[in-house]
Amino acid sequence: MGLLKADSIIFLIGAGCSADAKIKTSGQMIDEIETLIKTDEAWKPYRALYYYVKSAILYADGIQEHFDNNINIERLVGVLRDLKKKERNPIYPFIGSWNEKLIELGGAGFSNIDKLDKLLSEKIIDFVTLHSDTASRVAYYKKFYEFQKSIQFSIRIFSLNYDQCLEKAKLDGYELECGFGEDNEWSSERFGNPEQVVAGIFLYKLHGSIDWVRNPETGILKRYDSSQKNAELIFGTDAKLQSVDPFLFNVYELRNYSLLCKMIVVIGYSFNDSHINGLLGQALRAAERKLLVVDARDDYTNEILKKLSLDDSFAERIEYRKLCAREFLNNELTKEKMEAIVPDEDAVF
Repeated sequence: MGLLKADSIIFLIGAGCSADAKIKTSGQMIDEIETLIKTDEAWKPYRALYYYVKSAILYADGIQEHFDNNINIERLVGVLRDLKKKERNPIYPFIGSWNEKLIELGGAGFSNIDKLDKLLSEKIIDFVTLHSDTASRVAYYKKFYEFQKSIQFSIRIFSLNYDQCLEKAKLDGYELECGFGEDNEWSSERFGNPEQVVAGIFLYKLHGSIDWVRNPETGILKRYDSSQKNAELIFGTDAKLQSVDPFLFNVYELRNYSLLCKMIVVIGYSFNDSHINGLLGQALRAAERKLLVVDARDDYTNEILKKLSLDDSFAERIEYRKLCAREFLNNELTKEKMEAIVPDEDAVF
């Protein structure tokens, strides 16, 4: 048992954290897209292309003996965007020629790939937008704010989600810092200058947000009051490593605070992002800190260890809670219960 101090606990939230707010999971998104591909006139022209790309992804998994994988919406869009690069793709010089079927289905200049990518991107934004009953759907997110007030230290939440659940749950009198000033332009200084910015919660959206738009000429990122069709979102592992802020800055901050904290609380993350997994594995190897995993599925600690490239000796450092996000936030996220789990200072350092 340890005491909670500044930066002794950080949060990493994934799609499972928003599922209780009726934000579709990746699998649910894929199901609806496949219905649209079959029934909607705007999507039907890309049915064969969609199934070709999906089959190729699953074929690549099979070669690596991964036969139980399901198609992931981010991976699907990431592959389409890699294909759109054509000759600009770094591996293009090593490819003898494009597959004939891909050339046929991709259309002139891969125009069909571009059109399918735009349809998917706009649909994803629609999927994660809170169109109705917002207050009731995100009510359980208020527990983050109440927890922060109880410990009287700022907390840092790293989100893999595009939605606005945490922002929409904020009440008057609570402070949330997302990196945008009065001019609604993003600045990294808002996260590292306590003399100018004092906040209860610092939110880092690692993959972008449906209310962000980047000016293509100036590169300036701005936040808007509602979701945007051309929102700044990134898909695919390579995109997540791009050297542009806030993405580069946010990943650096995750690395930094994961090595400073005593416990990382992971809510609704599937451990399918190799880059994020690398940071989590590094944090556990560096010191005797804990990983508190909150997931509605049966305990899969052994699989988590494999994905973090950790051996069985690290199993005792993972605390597993078979709970949905709403149950955990409403009933378990308290100062007393977190202090009962977090390691002592001496144990970590």
